[in-house]
Amino acid sequence: MLCFPGSASRNQGTIGCCRDERGDYEEVTAATAATAFESRGAETCLKDRLEEAFQLQFPFNAVDISKYDSAKDQSALQAEGVANAKKLAEILKEDSTICLKILGFTGPSYSKDDDRRLVRLALERTRALRKVLKEAGCANKVAAKGLGHVDGKGPRCEISLCSAEAADALEREALEFEATANLPPPGPRTFEFEGKRTGQDTFGLALDVQDDALPVVKIILPGGIVDAWNCQSPPEKMLAVGMALTAVNGMSFAGKEMVAKLNMPGDWKLTFKVPKESVVTLKKDGKEPLGMNLRKAQEHNIALMVTGVTGLAAAAGIKPKDRIVEVSGQSGSATELMKLLLAAQHEVVLKVH
Repeated sequence: MLCFPGSASRNQGTIGCCRDERGDYEEVTAATAATAFESRGAETCLKDRLEEAFQLQFPFNAVDISKYDSAKDQSALQAEGVANAKKLAEILKEDSTICLKILGFTGPSYSKDDDRRLVRLALERTRALRKVLKEAGCANKVAAKGLGHVDGKGPRCEISLCSAEAADALEREALEFEATANLPPPGPRTFEFEGKRTGQDTFGLALDVQDDALPVVKIILPGGIVDAWNCQSPPEKMLAVGMALTAVNGMSFAGKEMVAKLNMPGDWKLTFKVPKESVVTLKKDGKEPLGMNLRKAQEHNIALMVTGVTGLAAAAGIKPKDRIVEVSGQSGSATELMKLLLAAQHEVVLKVH
């Protein structure tokens, strides 16, 4: 979006406000902003058209930050964003002395390990938006900088007027970050929770336990220690369903043994990871088996545990201890997932943790 100094706007939902002839303000949605933009003619002054342009949206494709790789192009601007950037470029071509800065923001992550990835993703998105402006004939000086997750307003690009000196300074800051970021390779994110159990309270976790496999959070019960932690924590530090318990007080044990330790009073430091997620498509010919041995937990089961693979499953990269959490777009209990697998005819799409 394009913001003039002293104004504010967000690239999501209701995206701004405009003043009508009476001087009152009314909300402007993406649809009404685009309609207003198209209806304004050349007689409108440059500033007015720029003020309308900052209400347009520049959406990007969603990215799983745990899989984000800065070596690959994962900053694709959606068709709506490309079209709106071209509209903005047409206005800017009328005065090439106008200088802009684009600041990129992202949503939160579960792990502090991802902070630099978030900044890099935001930087790549601002540069992608600038590239579209340039390719559309915009010769203006445009600085691009990523900030990552710094507020609760969600992922967006904010564009505002700036001086040529300010644009140069922002570009230097972005280049310095790029030179020193040393981004770690994509991988599972870790999350740590610390709490004290007195014996009169409980952690309030229902865990999916599969023998020696990592226990996975199925339910966070209200009134427990974890629920209290989540209520006072920002989103990026909240424990969530689907996370896997990897260590208790810095030590790893078999799944059932870790769960047993949590039943004892004491000071606890629990380490969880947000599992990497992949989507696998298995295509079978007639009654050909999928090639998976599966089992479910005795209680609190939220997935099917893979215990062995052959044939189609092995060829697709599914491994023992993987968990199937979704079958052909549907989630449910392990029993429900098994019914979906048995009903599959020619193709089945699995979401695997």
